[in-house]
Amino acid sequence: MLILASLIACTGPSDSAATPTPTVSFVSPHEGDQFVTGAPIALSIAVDNFLLSDPAKHNEGEPEGYLHLSWTDGATSDSLDTESTTPSIQIDTAHDWTLTADLRFADGDGMDEVFSDFVPATVGITVVADTSGA
Repeated sequence: MLILASLIACTGPSDSAATPTPTVSFVSPHEGDQFVTGAPIALSIAVDNFLLSDPAKHNEGEPEGYLHLSWTDGATSDSLDTESTTPSIQIDTAHDWTLTADLRFADGDGMDEVFSDFVPATVGITVVADTSGA
């Protein structure tokens, strides 16, 4: 009986509570928002169940990583890796763009390697030419 008690004490708490799937969503901009070419576009992104850290750091096995932001108009694309949930980007081409916020583990692996139900956030915006003459 003593052996059984020691074995139970060494195994620690039960892992019956599954780790919740991380989520990412755009707080702003909103679907269909318009911006002027060359002007900073302030983003606000909500992240839950995941700790953001410096993309240059590598903490293997830890539930942390960074935001991988990308934007494309179908022909042109760009991206930014950041630990900030309030970064700014600049788009210099007038067009309809799709912004994507994805979470990556510190080693660059995507969430889908651990969480099959993880879905990156997307939002569509329009960038129009600056006609102010400034």
